[in-house]
Amino acid sequence: MNARVLAERGWPCPTGEEMGRIDRDAIERKGLPVRLLMENAGRAVAAALRQRFPDVQRPLIVCGVGNNGGDGFVVARVLRDWDDRIAPIVIALGEAKRRTPEAQENLELLLNSDVEVIIGTGSKEIESSLSRSQLIVDAVFGVGLCRPVEGVYAQTLRVLRESGRPVLALDLPSGISSDTGESMGTELQADVVVTLGLPKLGLVLRPLPGEIWVADIGLPRSSLLAGRVRQHLLTPDAVAALLPERQATGHKGTFGHVLVAAGSEGQTGAAVLAAQGALRSGAGLVTLAVPRSLNPVFEVKLTEAMTLPIEDESRGRLEHSALDVLLAESRARDALVLGPGLGLHQSTVRLLEALLPELRTPLVVDADALNAFAGRPEQLRGSEPRVLTPHPGEAARLLERSNSEIQGDRVGAARELARRTQSVVVLKGARTVVASAEGDVNIVPCGGPGLASGGTGDVLAGVVGGLLAQGLSDFAAASAGAYLHGLAGDLGPRVGGLAGDVAERIPRAWRQLAAPLASARRSDSDVLHRLV
Repeated sequence: MNARVLAERGWPCPTGEEMGRIDRDAIERKGLPVRLLMENAGRAVAAALRQRFPDVQRPLIVCGVGNNGGDGFVVARVLRDWDDRIAPIVIALGEAKRRTPEAQENLELLLNSDVEVIIGTGSKEIESSLSRSQLIVDAVFGVGLCRPVEGVYAQTLRVLRESGRPVLALDLPSGISSDTGESMGTELQADVVVTLGLPKLGLVLRPLPGEIWVADIGLPRSSLLAGRVRQHLLTPDAVAALLPERQATGHKGTFGHVLVAAGSEGQTGAAVLAAQGALRSGAGLVTLAVPRSLNPVFEVKLTEAMTLPIEDESRGRLEHSALDVLLAESRARDALVLGPGLGLHQSTVRLLEALLPELRTPLVVDADALNAFAGRPEQLRGSEPRVLTPHPGEAARLLERSNSEIQGDRVGAARELARRTQSVVVLKGARTVVASAEGDVNIVPCGGPGLASGGTGDVLAGVVGGLLAQGLSDFAAASAGAYLHGLAGDLGPRVGGLAGDVAERIPRAWRQLAAPLASARRSDSDVLHRLV
């Protein structure tokens, strides 16, 4: 299946189980020999090596006992065949009885050639081979790794890692879970990853320092669909297709009216940033519902947004007494953003508990509106589209887990929270995860250190609210909003950027997405496509 077509919809990112279904369908139902797929994979990796490391003549190719190792044997044979100046050194780890039949066949082809092959070696032999090599080709573990790396394999990976040699990894760096991206104890860091067929879920969940290329190894379209992959890595083309149309005859009433209920004494900035996010996302009108005693602050801070002062008896917070006003005002708006800077005073929590079941307006729930329901996420359910935007700490409080548990399985945590709240969940962080209640997942590849500043989450809530008000579905608004927000962060400085600056760059990010582009950048080979 053409990888550029896939990228137009977002890259499918299978788990190990899903990739197994794809492989089995291609082999058992479509009749493709394993050896053919292995040959295609090895040739694609060899092409990538020659392109990315054209001066390397002594690659050290370290192969495990599975099909990943078999791919590595093909790489060595093909490189030698293409150019006799290239003299690979191959290390075949593990016992022959554990090697897959196809890997063993390709190893035997090497043993009958002039390629140097070292079998079942220890760390001293590896160190000696490293001293004669310029590059490591990591073909030790693939998607089959499901337990911690220990013993001789852990020792081998440590020696390779400490060598300082550049690394090209097959499918994914050895020692990384193909499902979560978490380390399995000992891992290699790769300068280039050539992932085979499709990018694996764990590979895209974890920001890696190197390049990632997707190699088309000839898997049939029907087999890729048979995998029933429900996770996708968003691409610029995929997000551009989600953005609402800006009609030439449109006016402020055309593009939706957002109500933002936010802010309390000491946290006025969160409300302002949410309003700015909604404005910068293209919403025609934004009204900020705030405590009356703080209204002078908002009147000074905001020029383009309107304010709705709600009586608070000079307490500096929205309380239960604001319920009727907020219900009435929300019904007259196209979307509501609830939570930034609200605080967790007992009366504010009572307001939220009474308000959420009665709302009939598309809703973004953020910050304290999430924290108010710690340990009881089901109470966040509603009949209208809802988007929850927790960071890992807020998700941990809602699900009564630790932060490390949330971060250890971000897709699983986002899916669980989406299912229990029957909402779309935007789990913020490096590689933001957007999950629907039905289990579909989009992963956002942008948004790095430029978002590591207080208030950027408030901007995101406003952006998503603005897109909801413009008529996008909850999943589309969450996905497009998270991508725009991440891209706006990346367009600014890595150090010293402010949340308000991120909001100001949202239109620039929108323009960049709307410009014609080819999100799947190709190499000189038709089978290699740049992922990140």
